[in-house]
Amino acid sequence: MADFYFHILFLPFKIFFITFGITLFICGMIIHWLSHKEHKQAHTKAEHIEKVVTGGIYSKIRHPGYLGLILAYFGVAFLFNNMIPIIIAIILSTLYILTALKEEEYLTKRFKKDYGEYMKRVRWRFIPKIF
Repeated sequence: MADFYFHILFLPFKIFFITFGITLFICGMIIHWLSHKEHKQAHTKAEHIEKVVTGGIYSKIRHPGYLGLILAYFGVAFLFNNMIPIIIAIILSTLYILTALKEEEYLTKRFKKDYGEYMKRVRWRFIPKIF
């Protein structure tokens, strides 16, 4: 009987996590889709990128594809409300951030002036006015 009341007591809390997780996942997938819509070579190796993409969502943040995936992973983690997916989301997010830093280093060398100007114009890697 106490178990029943325990579940009823925390039901709104579970609903919040499920709703928040689904919302994060959907927002992440939309951002990821927008990045692909604007940059067709987004999932190719950096060496194969032919030009600096600066339009659409890339005019607000420099790595929208990675941001979309990070949000989607955290959405799944909140949806399952379990530590294992949260740990996985943290690890994958860290890897995406490190990858973005390496890509910027490479793209700065490859596209020199163009990418340097883009970085000055679009200051934020992932979240405007934060990071």
